[in-house]
This record gives sequence, C-alpha cells and structure tokens, in this order.
Amino acid sequence: KVYDNYSRFSREWNKGKRMERIRGAAKTYRSWHDFKQFNWQLPLLGFIIYFVYFYLTSLLWLFILTHLVYFFALHVWRQIGSYLEHKSLVTGRDIYRRAGDIVTRLIFWGFGLFSLGIFYLRDFRPEVLCFIAILWYGSLLIYSTSSRLHREGINIMRLGGRFAGLRRQFYRFVRIIPVIGRKKNPFSALQGVSLEITSGMFGLLGPNGAGKTTLMRTICGVLDQNMGRIKINEIDSIEKREELQGIIGYLPQEFGLYEKMTAYEFLDYIAILKKIYDRHERERIVNYALGAVHLEENRYRKIGTFSGGMKQRVGVAMTLLNLPRILVVDEPTAGLDPRERIRFRNLLVELSKERIVIFSTHIIEDISSSCNKVAVLDKGRLYYLGDPQEMTGVAQGKVWQFNLEPAEFNSLRSSLWIVHHMRSGNKIRVRCLADTAPYPGAEQVLPTLEDAYLWLLGKRKEQAAGSGEEKLRSQ
Repeated sequence: KVYDNYSRFSREWNKGKRMERIRGAAKTYRSWHDFKQFNWQLPLLGFIIYFVYFYLTSLLWLFILTHLVYFFALHVWRQIGSYLEHKSLVTGRDIYRRAGDIVTRLIFWGFGLFSLGIFYLRDFRPEVLCFIAILWYGSLLIYSTSSRLHREGINIMRLGGRFAGLRRQFYRFVRIIPVIGRKKNPFSALQGVSLEITSGMFGLLGPNGAGKTTLMRTICGVLDQNMGRIKINEIDSIEKREELQGIIGYLPQEFGLYEKMTAYEFLDYIAILKKIYDRHERERIVNYALGAVHLEENRYRKIGTFSGGMKQRVGVAMTLLNLPRILVVDEPTAGLDPRERIRFRNLLVELSKERIVIFSTHIIEDISSSCNKVAVLDKGRLYYLGDPQEMTGVAQGKVWQFNLEPAEFNSLRSSLWIVHHMRSGNKIRVRCLADTAPYPGAEQVLPTLEDAYLWLLGKRKEQAAGSGEEKLRSQ
C-alpha cells in the first residue's frame, strides 16, 4: 500500500526507468562513448530550432513549439550534465560540476529571454509579450520553489526570520498548483507483506506507524492495495468486495457512540442502519450481541455512564450485529486500565472460538496471553510471523543481567542496549540485550516476548543501516 502515489499514467510512463534502476541497468554517462544517441538527438535539436524559429510563419505555432524546443534542449543538456558530474567525482575537480550547473541555469532561466527576443522580432504585440513573460517566469518560479521545498523537506509551518508570514503564504500557494507546483511524496505503508491468517486470535504487533492500521483497513476493504491480492477462502476481496464485507466486522481505534442512548437503543438503531428491518429478528440479534460482550445487565443504562472498557464492548457488539466470521479490532486496549484491558482481552478470546479475530496492539502483554499467532510489523515490513512463545527464541542467549554502581551506570548507559533498570540497594540492576556479555560478571537470563520484540526490530534496523552504508560505499 502506497499513500500519495503517482497517477497510473506517470507510473506507466516511468516504468522502464524504474525497472532499469532495480536491475542495475540504468543508463550512465561515464565517457563520450555513452552518448551514442547524440547521433540523432543533436541533429534533431538543430532541425527543430531551424523549423520553429526560421521556417514557421504562424505566431501561434511559434509560441506552442517553442516549449518543445525548451524541454528538448534541457533533456539533451542534462545528459551532458550527468557526464560532467561523474567526471568531477572521478577527477576530484569541482569545476566540471560547477560548469554544468551554470549552463543548466542559463538554459533553465535564459531560454525564456531568448524566446521573448525572437517573439519581439516576429512582431508580437507588447501586451502579449508581457503576458507571456509573466506566465513563463511565474511558472519557472513556482516549479523551482516547489522542487526546493520537496528536495530539502522544508516545513513551511516552522519558517522563521523576516517576512516569514509572507513566505509561508507563498509556499502554500505553490503547493496547491497542479503539475508544476504540487510534488507528490509517495510513502509505502506496506511493503510486500505476505501472510496467512487462520481461525483463532491473530495479533499484529508493532510500534506506532508500523502499518498495522493500514493492513487491517486493507483486509476490511476500506483501502485498496496498490499491488498484491487479499483472498478470503480463495475469493478475491476486490472482485467480491460487497459480498465479503458482509462477513467482516471492523472496529477502528476511534469510533463514535451516541452517549445519550442506552446500549440497547444504540444497537437497535445501528441494526436498522444495517438493514435489519424485521423487529423480532433485530431483537434477537441485538440480544445476541449484548450477551456476547457481557452487557446484558447494562442494556438499559445510558452509554455516557459506561467506563472506557464497557464502551469498547459496545463497539464490539456493534460489529457483531451482522454476525461476522472475521472480526478486526484496531488498538482495542489503548487507554484502558489493567483490569478493563484484561476483561476486554478475555472477551476477544471468547469471540475467537467461533470466528477469526484480528487485533493490533503495541502492548506486548496482550499478545503473549491471548494470541495463537503473531505478526511483527515495522515501517511496513513483516519481520516475524509465527507462534508468540516461539518468538522468544529469537533473543535466546542475548539477554543479560548485572549490577552497576550509579556512577558507572551513568557512564555506560549510552553504550548499552538497556531493556530496563531498577535500583537494588546501593546498586542498579540492569537488564540489557547484547550478542556477548556486555559487562564482566553479567549473567544470561531467559528472554521474554518483550526482549525478543526489541531484539528483532533492533537487529533489523542495524541490518538496514548496514546495507545502506554498503550501497553508499559501492556508489
């Protein structure tokens, strides 16, 4: 799943270059032998310049085709600029890169003046010339400003200095201009996540921003995936979306309740919205939903008087009205006190006896005590899929415990991967993760699911950083 993705036309147009980069076959300009295409590009550029500026008699076509000459000249020079940049890196002489940048700016900004001069000689009216100049250089200013904002990642809300308010307004204006102003910044919320979910409790574990909510919304059909397939009993969720949504119940992290209604009145109203019009059938289903979440005794209490956990149970009851075979719950225990969290967790375990229950959390205790299977996500990637108890084996032999003096602890804390620490008498007991003993006398201890989770994500990040450094060195 990619947010703010390019349009399909843009993706298809750039597919060839993208595949060349992936395969490592992208065109490079390291010597003049790489400019074989200049055998036809330079003559074509010369012919277009002659045809547009010296042959055409129509002023309208002169104005239109001038843009073709401009973009083609930039395209040809950028290839030469790529060669000059490579030569600057090889020789260590920055003069080649600077020369390329100067010529690029001259073409980018000076071509308009050259064209306006041609238009003047061809008897364009003065007011038309002024309009073209404003339009041309206004477009270049918007494009260059947008490119700088995108390239440097400028946060326009944190601008300071002189005329900060005026600059902020201008930058906002630039960002709403289509094509030349607004720059898309595609973000992959899910990257090649492949897993199979069977009956029982399935937990999604990961930090905030890991992609858990995106995955759940994609499973429910709220979001469309950009690539890949989601199948329920071998039925494609895109082809049979409406039919499959009838067997899926989704409880988002934040949902609205009418707190002045009683629990029964609210569920009865939601059942009507779900097109359950028969009064006896609706009464049966509402009573079933209330019983499933253990709210029978509170059915006539107003929702506004409920605790946080009871409101969450009303939300689950709302999803049970269509008798779903798959129940998807997003961060259900966030903000609940320990007692309510345990009750709600036990409720989900009971419901999973008759259906698949998928729930996401960043509270590891919820996973270890209730789930048959767990998937660990971080930054859109799947890092682990399997039994929660087996997951502790990932950190086997990596968890150490030892005591330190307070002064020594302060000097070593930045170099240790500390899970937690606590004062024990005059010393500080430290529990940390490491491949080998991090301190003389450190003892190995049995890992917990939390240790395995931290070790798993930490090692993956180290590998990602290492591969990134290798790529930079190879380049």
